[in-house]
Amino acid sequence: MTIHQHFAPEDAVLSAIAAHAEAQPAGLAATGIPGVRLFWAHAPGAASPLLYDRGIVVIFQGRKIGFLGDRRFVYDRDNYLALTMPVPFACATEASMREPLCGLFLDVSREDLAMILPLIEDEPSVQARRASSAVTPVPCDEPMRSASLRLLESLTDPVAKRLFGESLRREVILAALRGPMGGALAGLMERQSDDRPLDPAIDLMRTNLAAPHRIEDLAEACGMSVSAFHRAFRARTDQTPLQYLKRLRLHVARRMIAFENVQVSIAAHRVGYESASQFSREYKRLFREVPAAARHRAVVDPVAYADPYQDTVMA
Repeated sequence: MTIHQHFAPEDAVLSAIAAHAEAQPAGLAATGIPGVRLFWAHAPGAASPLLYDRGIVVIFQGRKIGFLGDRRFVYDRDNYLALTMPVPFACATEASMREPLCGLFLDVSREDLAMILPLIEDEPSVQARRASSAVTPVPCDEPMRSASLRLLESLTDPVAKRLFGESLRREVILAALRGPMGGALAGLMERQSDDRPLDPAIDLMRTNLAAPHRIEDLAEACGMSVSAFHRAFRARTDQTPLQYLKRLRLHVARRMIAFENVQVSIAAHRVGYESASQFSREYKRLFREVPAAARHRAVVDPVAYADPYQDTVMA
């Protein structure tokens, strides 16, 4: 593979899109490398809700503008996004036919961290533990630029992708671990890090969305008082536990309607709504459209439908 001197040269971006787009103006596609997905768009998009899992989002061209609580943040070719906890937030897209948006989602698994961390555990970036939001833009340094671009270029070379794809993905994770958010990402291996104590509550919500989750039960699962749980959850996600649960339910239901051809009332019931009309009201309030529009919207804005919860269990 050729290693370019500049981050995101136009030919690498366009080649990656052409190899996966299948003439679609916007999309989200598996790449053949486990834990790596390519997304693209040829037109701007207004802010719409989306949900990422833990991982890294790298932009090669175009720009994304995120909105979470009172925060506004940008991720683009100069800033990648580090996520230490799955959080719903709104995101706008800046893209054009001349300069399409192009980026990668990279999952960060415990297996990846178990392989890499013992080799760099004494480095300052890994030892640092900085309190931060679960969704944080990070300046893109040269190691991250180079590793990300090599990964992108491999997507258009089937032999290179097969031989080097997974190692290139881990090289990007290594660059992130050596960056400003390295300590927070490393903390995903540790129960005592800033947001790991919230994992039992997140797991309870994920594995049975339809259950009537009480705040007291979620707090108890995390070994916290209700007040401490509220404070910790809001500090990490800019939303209350019940707001988070509601948005998670609506995101999962939207995917069911869009991709599984599930009727609106059935999707509502599967994620815990007893009233289809209440579900429709809350869906429209969040997504600014009726549930029946989900199938069309998934074609127009597929990046918003990225599914971090393929193992989510419905009651």
